[in-house]
Amino acid sequence: MPRNLPSQLLAAVQASHFELCLLADIGLVSGTAYLWSGMGNVQANGNTYGGIGSFGAVSDIEEGSEVRADGMSIALSGIDPALMADTLNDIQVGAKATVWLGLFAAGAIAATYALFSGTVDKPTIVAGVDTITIAIALETRMANLQRATNRRYTAADQRNHFPLDSGFNWVEVLNDIALLWG
Repeated sequence: MPRNLPSQLLAAVQASHFELCLLADIGLVSGTAYLWSGMGNVQANGNTYGGIGSFGAVSDIEEGSEVRADGMSIALSGIDPALMADTLNDIQVGAKATVWLGLFAAGAIAATYALFSGTVDKPTIVAGVDTITIAIALETRMANLQRATNRRYTAADQRNHFPLDSGFNWVEVLNDIALLWG
């Protein structure tokens, strides 16, 4: 599918030398983590991104012409086993996550483009001898279309979400009424 790229990104691509990098904004219990695929700290999108270097991995980002919920995953390896419990407690399922394509030129991020936007799903843990790898699955909002809703079409359920709404007050009564038409 064709994309309209921002002019800032097009100008950076036309420069004589640039490198591609990935940036990620991942919502956690303790706050949003800003990570990028290089070393050191860089400024982009108004935030400071910390470099994870070769300790990070990003899965393929798929897109198709069918209507389906394609997700992806981000992995971080080299985690000290003593920090595993704290790390897992900090993962917030349902938090917002965005993966950006960045153009790195002259020691700074020149432009970014959002490749994936979704929410954090369950983590997968691979325990090694000295280190642990945690992969966090990210899913799009379309994944919610595949889940059954726990909402009921009753007045009590409606009042739980909207206390002043009386739109469902007569729904239960209508089930038992015999109406003659015509």
